[in-house]
Amino acid sequence: LVQLLIDTAQAEGIPYQFKQPLMGSTDSGTIHLAREGVPTTVVSIPSRYIHSPVTLLSLDDLENTVKLMRAALIKLADLEL
Repeated sequence: LVQLLIDTAQAEGIPYQFKQPLMGSTDSGTIHLAREGVPTTVVSIPSRYIHSPVTLLSLDDLENTVKLMRAALIKLADLEL
């Protein structure tokens, strides 16, 4: 899944970066280990103050994340699994 996202971003000219895990987590790690294993990845939008009443982010980052997810989902829908 990570390679699919990288390939999609590069093909579509969508900027991307990798997060350096300093702290915090998501449920994807637990889901990945469930039963036979479920392929998971996390796509997040760089932001500040995420757990406060006001979050700060770049609208360009938000729009590019939507573009990436849309393009990646179209590619996934076209795959024969």
